[in-house]
Amino acid sequence: MFILVHRKGISKAVAAVIAIVIIIGIIAAAAYYMTQKPTPTSTTTLSPTTSASSTTSSTSSTTSASPTVSSTSTTKPSEKTVVVYASLSEMTTADPSTEFSNSILWMCLVYEPLLWYDPIHDKIIPALATSYEVSKNGTVWTFHLRHDAKFHDGTPVTAQAVKFAIERTIKLGQGAAFIWDPVKEIKTPDKYTVVFILKYPAPLDKIAASSYGAWIFSPKVVELAGAKNATDKKVADWFNAGHDDGSGPYKLVKWDPQNEIVLEKFKDWWGWKLPNYPMKSDSAPDVFIIKIVKDAVTQERMVQSGDIDIAEYVPLEDVQTLKKNPNLQVVTSPSFQNLLMLINTRKPPLDNVLVRRAIAHAIPYKDIVTVARSGFAKVASGPIPHGMWGHFDNLTYTYNLTLAKELLAKAGYPNGLPRPLLLTYTAGDIYEQRTAELIKASLAKIGITVNIRPMSWQEQWSLAQSGWNNSKAAQDLFIFYWWPTYITPFDFLYNMFDNESKSFDLCYYANPKFNKLIEEAHYYEGIDKAKALHLYYEAQKILYEDVPAIPLWDMVDIRVARANIGNLQAAINPAYPTVIFAQVLHVKAGG
Repeated sequence: MFILVHRKGISKAVAAVIAIVIIIGIIAAAAYYMTQKPTPTSTTTLSPTTSASSTTSSTSSTTSASPTVSSTSTTKPSEKTVVVYASLSEMTTADPSTEFSNSILWMCLVYEPLLWYDPIHDKIIPALATSYEVSKNGTVWTFHLRHDAKFHDGTPVTAQAVKFAIERTIKLGQGAAFIWDPVKEIKTPDKYTVVFILKYPAPLDKIAASSYGAWIFSPKVVELAGAKNATDKKVADWFNAGHDDGSGPYKLVKWDPQNEIVLEKFKDWWGWKLPNYPMKSDSAPDVFIIKIVKDAVTQERMVQSGDIDIAEYVPLEDVQTLKKNPNLQVVTSPSFQNLLMLINTRKPPLDNVLVRRAIAHAIPYKDIVTVARSGFAKVASGPIPHGMWGHFDNLTYTYNLTLAKELLAKAGYPNGLPRPLLLTYTAGDIYEQRTAELIKASLAKIGITVNIRPMSWQEQWSLAQSGWNNSKAAQDLFIFYWWPTYITPFDFLYNMFDNESKSFDLCYYANPKFNKLIEEAHYYEGIDKAKALHLYYEAQKILYEDVPAIPLWDMVDIRVARANIGNLQAAINPAYPTVIFAQVLHVKAGG
């Protein structure tokens, strides 16, 4: 879905503070993972994929949250292992049907979809479904559920529960509900079989593995919320008060979205019982804490001191030094997260396409990658990130100040723009800050003054949302991250550039021809990928000419962690950006 570094939310009330304790007695039973790619027949039986594990020495961290672990007291066999992960952005909401922002970070641990997807190896990993079948025409998908999955309320995960959860998401029609647009009907012929009847062919296995909108939760939430039915507002209020009723490996036990979210291991999770399941570790932390730390420098200091175990962001110019610290590890991973600058296409003079093109050619893309990301990124080429299906290498704007000045002159502004432009970015994000400063300096060279305003993500997004009613009151330039809801170009193109998508089309762009192209591409994606790819390319060419947004850079993911946090590489998946799959981590004693 979108906003990367800036969309998230979570948690519940925690138990009493455990006294000073030390992590010990954890012996990592290295699981041997069996890899098997789904067969290209109409029936797909899912088997575990291989996950590599890393082993390193350890250092435990101390936090004020409960439960907590100290590095000084005598070890007790019953002590809980705790891992603290620093997030740059506050969490957003806790409703699994509608959340479409930063709360991805914890929802992937509390809730489960039918399937998981590994885009690097193009493999489907079983979750609540153990196998599935698809008809020859691609319009009937049958999923077979595992029989031992339970929700956190103790009730079994059944076909009726899957139908309940997905239909609530569809009926609410918010967040990522659009992923289920192909679905005409959901049938439940027996307790553990779910059949999807589609309106048109679609890659439902990828959709069912989405990072948003695909979460399964218990029908009991209606009762727990004191609601009349699934779409009663009381259900959303119940979730957003910090409750969960998923089936994932962790439960939400503290919900303080501005400061801290605490998750605790769900002992009845079916995955703990499978010896070869790649999405679990026998040495996974008992408690996973997400601490909001809105500054990369502070995160760096805290991971060095052991106050946190994993840093989401650190100053990238320090990475080489951090690699030399024996108490730390630096993990580099592919990422489908990118940074874009959306342009207010309805606010003069930015409603003039020549002005937008001038701006596009006045941005020093290579300098931004070098300075803002210390080289840990690639210059963007279109809105689809490098390495993802639907990306093309010929959609990069050239940095050419002479051309930019000529375009401004043709637009009627030979001496520059008559007013300053307001650029907003998420406060605390040093990469966005540096990018904004470089853009400001370069646009000044062609007579465009830029005023930079850092804002909290919620403030930034709220201001941008106002642009649909009053575009002149909104920002001119909006820097933000996008990541995929599921692995398809449609997710990027629809959400940010189709005027039906009011949540994240924050350039207020409307082009019926573009809309039609991506709708056709989405349709053919399920039956003729070559034709779909061609249509996606034609749509991206329209964006290149109209410039409703300027893709800036595609991220290379960098995480810094304490040395005792093993298997971190396997806990990162570009299909689920910002997420650390805590159930995969090997927490090693010592240090």
